[in-house]
Amino acid sequence: MSRSGGLLLFIALAGCGGNAADVAPRTFDLGFAAPAVKVPALRAASVRGVPPFDDVQMHYRLAWRHSAELADYAQHRWAAPPAELLRKQLLRATGEGVGKCSLEIELQEFTQVFASKEASEARIEVRASLTNAAARVASRGVAVVEPGAGSDAASGAAAMARASERVLGEIAGWVAAQPGCS
Repeated sequence: MSRSGGLLLFIALAGCGGNAADVAPRTFDLGFAAPAVKVPALRAASVRGVPPFDDVQMHYRLAWRHSAELADYAQHRWAAPPAELLRKQLLRATGEGVGKCSLEIELQEFTQVFASKEASEARIEVRASLTNAAARVASRGVAVVEPGAGSDAASGAAAMARASERVLGEIAGWVAAQPGCS
């Protein structure tokens, strides 16, 4: 066997003996189903994320160790920045027609928070502002904690989808209650 043939055989065999703990890279989004909640019609809607929630990293916190420490999954990513994923869900949930107000959302937290190695929750925090043609109508913060986010990225992504729907539900009720927007 030639030297290059032996090297190829070694590489092939090394590739088959992978560690069971090795994780294949995976990409997640919030799902393809339209949210069950309906947001009143808007003139325009935008969602932007503040750093570090403006990229595709899937962030988590190990609260039992240090709740202010933010980490990300090495092999798992969002399909787009969380603000874009939330914007897509918002557009799917928005009613037909053109409303009187524009909605701006600032995504301030989008993490899976572990209370222990086996248990976590999804946390989303946003700041929402409504404006009409004349001025700012109202603004408010929305914070949602979705329990049962599991112990891995896939379970966390599913919990983030549920939490996103809850955030949209809070925003829908708030927009509907604004007299300057109905």
